[in-house]
Formats: sequence, C-alpha cells, structure tokens
Amino acid sequence: MNKQISNIIVGLDLAEKMGLCVIDGLTKKLLFSSSVKLSKADSESRLVHLHKLLNKIIEKFTPNEFAIEDVFLPAKTSPRTPISLGELRGVARLCAAEHNIPVFFYPPRKVKLAITGYGNASKEDVIKWVENEFNINVKDDNEADAISIAWTHVMSKQFESLSQ
Repeated sequence: MNKQISNIIVGLDLAEKMGLCVIDGLTKKLLFSSSVKLSKADSESRLVHLHKLLNKIIEKFTPNEFAIEDVFLPAKTSPRTPISLGELRGVARLCAAEHNIPVFFYPPRKVKLAITGYGNASKEDVIKWVENEFNINVKDDNEADAISIAWTHVMSKQFESLSQ
C-alpha cells in the first residue's frame, strides 16, 4: 500500500498568458493558482521568465508530477504560435527533467470531458466548475484551465489505481 503523505501536481496551461496551479492530489486541496503574463515582445525573456517561475514553484512546493495541456491549435492559428508554444513546452519539460519530475499531457477535449462531462464544453463551463469545486474566483480562463488540467490528472491517477 502506498503511504505517501502528499502527491503534489503542478498544472500548466502554457500560453502567452500562462495558467499555473499546484494541487495536492491526496488531500485534493488547491494549494496555489494564478495566471501570469509572459513577455510577448522578447521570446528569450519569456523563456527565462518561465524557467525562473517554474523553478520557484518546484522549490516551494516540491511537486511529484507536472500535468500540462497538450498543444491545441485552431485552424486560423498564426504560423508563429506552434513555435512559441513548443518553446514554452520545452522549458516546462526541461524544468521538470532537471528535478526528475514526470510530465503528463492532456488534450483539451479530455480535460473538458473529465471536468464537465462534455468534451466540447465552453470555457465558461470550465470556469464555473473550477470556481464551484474549489470555492474560488479565478482571474481568467488560463488559471481555470491550469486547475482543470491538474484535476484531470488527479482523477486519472485515482481511476488508474482503482483499476489495478
């Protein structure tokens, strides 16, 4: 039997305005959540800022796992967007790797399905669920997405352990 005292999950919605949260998967408590605007003008500054921020989160909360939204690109996406998202994702994976933290990816439809029961749920539905579940007011959909991604991971791990 697993006697872990905590299972700390960092949830990330990587974008120019990044959603970030920390959840204790065993107690199911939200320990921290926010959204952070990363530098738009200078990609080097954006990447360094993300690296420093994630290292602070790792130092403060000593997470066991990262849960990150898998890349989703709408049809009318700028050609630069996939590159920018790939860079952010690479920095997040690097930070996790530097601390031997496994990373799990969840596509938006799977997250929406896990959170609302409907894979095509609106951002407003996700925000409403997050605010009701954790009794908070989120800043924006990025913060709500980070929380819902981490929560999807918590529920996936719980389901996985029950099916073994």
